[in-house]
Amino acid sequence: MILPRPSNPSSVSGRLVWHFLAGAVASLAVPPLFLIPAIFALSIPMIGYLNASGRIAAAAIWMAAGSGWFLASTYWVAHALIIDNPGLWFLMPLMAAALAAGLALFWAAAAALSWSLGRTALGRSFWLVVMLGLAEWSRGFVATGFPWNMPGSLFAVDVASLQAASLFGAYGLTMLALLLAMVPAFWAVGGRRVAVIWLLVPFGLVGAGIWRLEHAPPLNQQIAGDSGPVVRLVQPAIPQTEKWDPTKRADHLARLVGLSRDKTPIPDLVIWPETAFAGFPGREPDLVAGLARQATADRGFLLMGAPRLEPGRRLLNGASLYAHDGTHAGSYDKRHLVPFGEYIPFRQLFPFVSAFAGPIDFSPGQNNRLLPFGDNRRMQLLICYEVIFSGRVIDRAARPDVMVNLTNDAWFGDSAGPWQHLFHAQMRTVEEGVPLLRVANTGISAGFDGYGRPLGVLPLGAVGALDLRVPPALHPTIFSQFGNLAFFGLLVLNIGVALWLDLSRRIRQ
Repeated sequence: MILPRPSNPSSVSGRLVWHFLAGAVASLAVPPLFLIPAIFALSIPMIGYLNASGRIAAAAIWMAAGSGWFLASTYWVAHALIIDNPGLWFLMPLMAAALAAGLALFWAAAAALSWSLGRTALGRSFWLVVMLGLAEWSRGFVATGFPWNMPGSLFAVDVASLQAASLFGAYGLTMLALLLAMVPAFWAVGGRRVAVIWLLVPFGLVGAGIWRLEHAPPLNQQIAGDSGPVVRLVQPAIPQTEKWDPTKRADHLARLVGLSRDKTPIPDLVIWPETAFAGFPGREPDLVAGLARQATADRGFLLMGAPRLEPGRRLLNGASLYAHDGTHAGSYDKRHLVPFGEYIPFRQLFPFVSAFAGPIDFSPGQNNRLLPFGDNRRMQLLICYEVIFSGRVIDRAARPDVMVNLTNDAWFGDSAGPWQHLFHAQMRTVEEGVPLLRVANTGISAGFDGYGRPLGVLPLGAVGALDLRVPPALHPTIFSQFGNLAFFGLLVLNIGVALWLDLSRRIRQ
């Protein structure tokens, strides 16, 4: 069954506007609003796709829907453009629209590829879900990757529903979210059993998540007594416009040290956020050693985010670990850089960008070194958006005791960005079964155990320090052992369903 084409609005451009709005509404289901029923709005472009006259029309429909989804959910990225250059405010809408359109191309390609595969309305629906799932997976690595706000992030609405990430991972959850989103479309084209099944599956996953949490050690039991090292997360809330002002650096450092010593006893590890030290530690070793001694008060370690400049003008976004006596105990350099944020792709072709992006790009780090802390424990460093890459946050052969995410979300102001970043980090903990500590300059700083349960939170914009006792990591989850196997299993399942639907119709004919 193919639905008749809607007659209102009658023009092609009018229909595309409706698909754009449907995509924007559907994005309200993901963080931070979590208006879950909004995800069903994706059935509107699905029905339009089923009535499309060809691949180009199908691609245009999902280009519009994707543009609405990504513009509504990633608009805040453009805010970074005006932090250091307020005069460029007029470029914000263009930058937001360009990013949304670039990401929507993945959805458009999925629609174009899938349109000619199906022979029935229901079969073609499943082909589109398969291709959209592959499109979202490819967003994780094409052009270095930007897997932000995938539909599967709606499962972060509650810690019980989030437990499914330990099996499916973010990409598998995205497949399940897409199938949920298409329930109204499945029903409309005659697939009522299919619609009921995929409507009930998320409820089943929530029930399984509740069971998993009920059989987990109580959170207060995990962090009670002397069972784990105490870590202090320091959130100075320094505005981005002041961060690199040399006249204010002494005050900023004094604030960091003060917050580090604000409570007693001094913890095993004090953590400062990304680029907390506005300078190059290698050029001021005595100053940095003194800061470490003051912040730790002769006990434990200080981990600070700070850029490094190596010989040959190689600029690195890094973090350095210092012992309580001021000696350097290790370092980590960010390996996955932000395109157009930390480096300009094909800079040599666009020499004019140096005027507003600076003359030097950051270089990616070459080593993934686990740093020591506590009693023979090791931590995996993740700087800024390195935490958003599902299945790529830890080395399977070197499983850490905790993940530490240093970030500076001051670039994005009081927007949805910091909240979305937080929920990405929380999902990584459930996928891997490893606790995570997130330390942000302006917030939101937080800690999660291996089940994704919050250990504590410092709100967005707050100045403060948060002491957390790090619980033990869980046994490796199914996802941490087998990666995206469940995701590819769902792909194969849906391909099989699509083929069966189309083949069964041919047999009947």
